[in-house]
Amino acid sequence: MALTQIPVFLSSPGDVTDERNRALAVIDRLNAEPDFQDQIVFSAVAWDRLGSEIPMEAGLTPQEAINQGLRKPSACAIVVVILWSRLGTPLPPEYVKADGSRYLSGTEWEYHDAIEAFKVSTSTPNCRAYSSTAAPKNRRSNWLTPI
Repeated sequence: MALTQIPVFLSSPGDVTDERNRALAVIDRLNAEPDFQDQIVFSAVAWDRLGSEIPMEAGLTPQEAINQGLRKPSACAIVVVILWSRLGTPLPPEYVKADGSRYLSGTEWEYHDAIEAFKVSTSTPNCRAYSSTAAPKNRRSNWLTPI
């Protein structure tokens, strides 16, 4: 019997490392579930996943390196976006939306990549956004509005 591969893209800025690690642990736990054994494999698509780290080449922006080294959110079955007090690393000016406005971060670009793919397919990726309601540890942030 062939295993069904379910790629799960994790998108988040740097202030949610603990939550991101918990999401990776959930993916590992799901793969250990007896109900899924020999049927389904969930694979984390994450730039920082142990064993699949993406090299950050000096001539590329972090988002370009991630896009070249990993499957894009639009090509995954599930996309999990985790937010708290930051939206993420700003992107260069060539990253623009269809309306000509700029993406505010790589996290926003990844979210929109998933949502635009869903609009076309009407079924995938299944996109979930989670945001902490706790007060930020650092008053300085680039949080604007939830996406």
